[in-house]
Amino acid sequence: MASDNLEAIIDLIPENFADPNADFQAVRNTMAPFHNHPTDSDLRIDVKEVGGIRAGWYEYDRHADHACVALHYHGGAYVSCPLDVYHFYGGLIARALDMPVVMPDYRLAPEHPYPAAPMDCFNAYRGLLEMGVSPEKIVVLGESCGGGLAVDALLQARDEGLPMPACFVSLTGWFDLNVTTRPSGRDPFLTPEWVRNRGLDFTAGKVELDDGRASVCNANLEGLPHLFLQVGEYDTMAKGALRLAERATLAGVKVTLESWPEMIHGWHGLLDSGIPEAEEAWAQIKHFVDWKLQREKYAS
Repeated sequence: MASDNLEAIIDLIPENFADPNADFQAVRNTMAPFHNHPTDSDLRIDVKEVGGIRAGWYEYDRHADHACVALHYHGGAYVSCPLDVYHFYGGLIARALDMPVVMPDYRLAPEHPYPAAPMDCFNAYRGLLEMGVSPEKIVVLGESCGGGLAVDALLQARDEGLPMPACFVSLTGWFDLNVTTRPSGRDPFLTPEWVRNRGLDFTAGKVELDDGRASVCNANLEGLPHLFLQVGEYDTMAKGALRLAERATLAGVKVTLESWPEMIHGWHGLLDSGIPEAEEAWAQIKHFVDWKLQREKYAS
């Protein structure tokens, strides 16, 4: 059963948050109150280019490991959450994983439709490699639509012959933009119709929603790194993650899938709201990441 703290937050979210009739500007307005949170006073935030892409760098002096890097692709339904209102999430990950975080400010739809965002995400990964960061020291993460963008970036890297990172971690990622079914419980942030409309904002008719370049669960997944996927029972996008896991496994990719009872889309972002399920999820992610990076202090 979901914690009382989580249930209280869900109750505060309007029933029409994911209004299928909302256009991209309405979506931006609806999402705005959930972003631009304050950051810790001791969090260092630098904004600089990585592979020609503007990116935020987030780091604490207290990090046990400054050699590893978490490359995170943020959410926002392709149309929202520019970097300047999302610094708090970079800090959240830096604290949770005890390592520096890089978060690219990829271009948003509909002003910059497909393939702008996937290209930016790929260039950011390539840029880290060109800066001399060892691929085995890179952890790639993606939250919400950023999950699909992350996998797309890695597929581009594979096709270009670039080395893969240590692993990929999905925080309720979007892998199927042609979703049609609802979960068994209330997902306050998403509906299938709303997701498809954001997919149309993103693709702008250049590719179909079920094309593997937009819905990466349908792509050729060979050669990807170990995938660590956390999905919620009440997450509208869970079935896409399950399909990604199934097809990646058939393609010879290592997959670790965790299904969390009664969890909603994006519950990882509630870490600073006293949500025990978010705390536990990040603890599991950190254990996995430490293992993949072979950080001696934590390796088991």
